[in-house]
Amino acid sequence: MAGLTPEQIAALMGKAHGKGDYIARLKVFLDSNEQGVNVKETWPDWEAKKPEAIKQGFENAKNSKNAPPAAEFVKVIKSEDQVYLINMQAAGLATPADNAGTDETVAA
Repeated sequence: MAGLTPEQIAALMGKAHGKGDYIARLKVFLDSNEQGVNVKETWPDWEAKKPEAIKQGFENAKNSKNAPPAAEFVKVIKSEDQVYLINMQAAGLATPADNAGTDETVAA
């Protein structure tokens, strides 16, 4: 039997996600009181994920019935190959992110 190397396992796991992963990480971000984070720097195990998939996953988590409190204040921004979470409350911009505009992709 040919087993997988740790690198192969890490690559496979980086592309996979379990039910609720985005909601759980959104909660961790909100609980941190950080103003903003780069998703792939904060969670290196997601390095292999496509930015579009990460952005959509967090958008879905924000709109989920199981979204953490204050999720509506999180803005998800994709810029080039990176995705950023911005906590509008922590940044002093207390309007809900959904009312702050709909274009969340930044051209560089």
